[in-house]
Amino acid sequence: MSPKGSGSECSKELAEVLAVSDPPPRPLKNWILAGLLPNEIEAALPRLERVSFCSNEIVFRPGEPSLYVYFPEEAVISLLAIMEDGRSAEVSLTGSEGVLDIGGILGLETHYYTAQVEIPGSALRSETKAFRAEFECGGLLRVRSLKYLRHLLLQISQTAACNRLHRVQQRLARRLLMIQDRVRRDEFPMTHESLSLAIGTPRSVVSFAAEVLHRLGAIDCARGKVIIHSREKLESESCECYAIVRRDFLSLA
Repeated sequence: MSPKGSGSECSKELAEVLAVSDPPPRPLKNWILAGLLPNEIEAALPRLERVSFCSNEIVFRPGEPSLYVYFPEEAVISLLAIMEDGRSAEVSLTGSEGVLDIGGILGLETHYYTAQVEIPGSALRSETKAFRAEFECGGLLRVRSLKYLRHLLLQISQTAACNRLHRVQQRLARRLLMIQDRVRRDEFPMTHESLSLAIGTPRSVVSFAAEVLHRLGAIDCARGKVIIHSREKLESESCECYAIVRRDFLSLA
C-alpha cells in the first residue's frame, strides 16, 4: 500500500472526511497531545488531520521524504529495519503513548526505516515542518515529546540487546506483551508472518515458539489473531527486557 496514510483506500476515505481545517474532537487519545495546555492544543489542532490505517499498511519506506509526523490513537505501528537480502527486525513499536518519526522532528529530511501498521486504527498526523515549528517553541509539547523520546531510546536499546541475547520464545512473549500494553485488550489481529518480520526469525521458528506458548496455556495464535489467556504465564516466559521497558512505559501514563 501507499505510504503516509492518505495514499491507501483505507486511509484516504477518512482523511477526506476530516480535513485539516476540521480539527479532531476532544478528548484526544494520544498521550503526548492529550496532555497539552489549552493554548497549545489550539495551536496544534488546526495542523492535525485524522487518518485511518489498515493492517500491514506501509506508512513510509526508506528514502522517502519525511512529510508527516504521526500520533497513533488506536493504531500501533512498527518501525522495521529491512536488509538487502530481505531479512528484517523490529526497531521500535509505537502506539497511543508516542509519536512516529522522531527523526523528522529532529531535522532528518528522509526516512531510514520502514513503518508498518501492526494494529489497524486511527492516528493524527501533522506536517513535519509545522510540528517542528511548534516543537521548537518549547512548552509542554516539547517536554512530552522529549519524554517519549527518552522512552523510545530505552526501548530501541533494550530491543537490540534482546534480539542478540535471548531465545525466540522469550522475544515472542515480550513482543506480544508490548502489543497488549498498547491495545489494552486480550485479543488482537496478528499473523505469524508479521511476528516473523518483527522478531527477525523465520516464520517456522516463530510458529514453533507460538505453539510452545500455546501448550503452556499462555496464548492462542491462529487464523490471523492472537488471544492472550494468561498474562502471568506470558510474563514468566518473557525475559527481563520486557520488565525494564514496561516500567518506563508506565511512567508515560
